[in-house]
Amino acid sequence: MECFQLRPIGRIETPYRDKFGVPRQAGLVPSARGRLVLDPPFQREEAFRGIGECSHLWLVFLFDKVGEEEVRLSVRPPRLGGNEKLGVFASRSPYRPNRIGISACRVHGFETDADGGMALILSGVDLIDGTPVVDVKPYLPYADMIEGAWSNIAPEAPERWPVQVAEETRKVFEALPSEKQQVVLETLALDARPAFHEKENRSYFFRIYNLDVGWKIVEGKCILCSIRAVDEQAQ
Repeated sequence: MECFQLRPIGRIETPYRDKFGVPRQAGLVPSARGRLVLDPPFQREEAFRGIGECSHLWLVFLFDKVGEEEVRLSVRPPRLGGNEKLGVFASRSPYRPNRIGISACRVHGFETDADGGMALILSGVDLIDGTPVVDVKPYLPYADMIEGAWSNIAPEAPERWPVQVAEETRKVFEALPSEKQQVVLETLALDARPAFHEKENRSYFFRIYNLDVGWKIVEGKCILCSIRAVDEQAQ
């Protein structure tokens, strides 16, 4: 088979440290900020001239956490309950032959540091921290927002659950910066449970920033049960 090489232009920094808990589409957690830190060959303003004329960008990235042996021609999408099979090309599953993904994210410009480093500032990200990005393209509403487009696979946005902070966790939660509180709440509202786990009162954990967040679904609500700071350098 003919092969091609892709070279990342940089890696994105996001609040999400693990696959579990990452929003399943871009824009579902608007407050989730990211920084696309560009590799040295691309740290040149000329490559991004005009970027301020766009509200959103397409990120083309690689699902680098998926093992090479994990190609699947049929998958079980969470939106279909985790039981119904679809062809991989009818889904946005990461278990793809070439591991390529796309996300449309809000762009807030770029920043530079004293050493010449450069990063694009984004929001609504749905990528794991450290994901390699291979290209950036402008989102063009007249072409990309197709009037009359439809999908019977996922016709509506996912349901959002009300989130309640448990009393024993409230003090720790309220000590967080407001932007982190918002990301935690918006992420929990999407119910990251695997589709085949439907029992209430079962506890789950995911990593946001340097926090281990514990939660469970009880009587139609998502309860934030625990927050623990994690020393990432010790791991």
